[in-house]
Amino acid sequence: MSQLGRISGQVLTDNLLRAGINLAFETDLLYLDVTNNRIGIKDSTPIYDLDINSNILTNELTVTTQAALGNLRINAPNTFSTSVGGIDVFINGGGDIFHDRVITNNLVVNDNQISSIANSNIVIDPNGSGTAELRSNTDITGDLAVTGNINVSGNLTGLDTLTLGDQTIDTVTINTDFTQSIILGDDVTYALGADAGDSSPRRWAELHVPQWQNISTGAWPGSGLVTQTVTVSGQMTLDGTINKISAIQSNEDIFLNPYTGITDIENIRWQINDITNLNSTALTIAGTGIGYYQFTGTNGMVIPAGDNSQRRASPEVGETRWNTDEGYLECYDGTVWVVSTGGGIEVTVEIMEDLGHVYTLMLG
Repeated sequence: MSQLGRISGQVLTDNLLRAGINLAFETDLLYLDVTNNRIGIKDSTPIYDLDINSNILTNELTVTTQAALGNLRINAPNTFSTSVGGIDVFINGGGDIFHDRVITNNLVVNDNQISSIANSNIVIDPNGSGTAELRSNTDITGDLAVTGNINVSGNLTGLDTLTLGDQTIDTVTINTDFTQSIILGDDVTYALGADAGDSSPRRWAELHVPQWQNISTGAWPGSGLVTQTVTVSGQMTLDGTINKISAIQSNEDIFLNPYTGITDIENIRWQINDITNLNSTALTIAGTGIGYYQFTGTNGMVIPAGDNSQRRASPEVGETRWNTDEGYLECYDGTVWVVSTGGGIEVTVEIMEDLGHVYTLMLG
């Protein structure tokens, strides 16, 4: 009985022919479509050479051309693609995907480096209001070109050259108060703006500095406020080339009004209506050529006055003063003091009485 249903021995040949008649085992458990040369497992109408309508468990599956898993296509030798839509990768339990190297048409991800191919750009483009955040130190060895804004909550440090803007129409806005001094790294090297020798004609329009007391503290030659011409309020110029202070507007006055009311020019002090020589020397008012001295007005002129004991020990020729003892204007002629009117002294009543007594004695 154990031999029933078996075909063996001389009945079998090298090739079992069905003569165009399909063969089914348990209807669709195993189906041989000899007309289309197809095999179906749990499928009585196979549409592929091997059509399996159930799960497959195998230790190794070798596909020489293409494996189609739904919309996913795995093509030999190494291409993953889809027939419709994209490729979604989900890790059950939030696991990791490890890959040594990923290459796109223009991008390479290798270890901890992201680089581009053939001079192409690397674009990090968050969606909508999203931001690209770098959570640690960021080193930039090339140029940083930004079309939007750069918001820095910490410190911005330039180890080499920090360039703001690349053309003259760029705008740099600093909306903060400086909390420390701006000190140059190299002494007497850089300028603020361009001078007359530079090719650029651009200058600063206004400089607002309320105090200038530290301008001339440098030890290098030419320290201090060095300029050719300074224009003050469009009314006055200080020309350092010809050493001239002048008013710009026609018929305008120049006022020197210090807070203390005192103006010192070298050793001469001007204070309200007084001119004082600060040295114990003569105050000289000199003219040139045929120039002369003119005092205008209708009032008189007050000159020094004093008694005989107050005459200077070494007077100069032409020195003139009012003698309070003699009661006249006297002048030093280089030898003695004489009356400034010349030709002798003024004949007073006392002198006439003395002369009368003299002539009375002489003539009787």
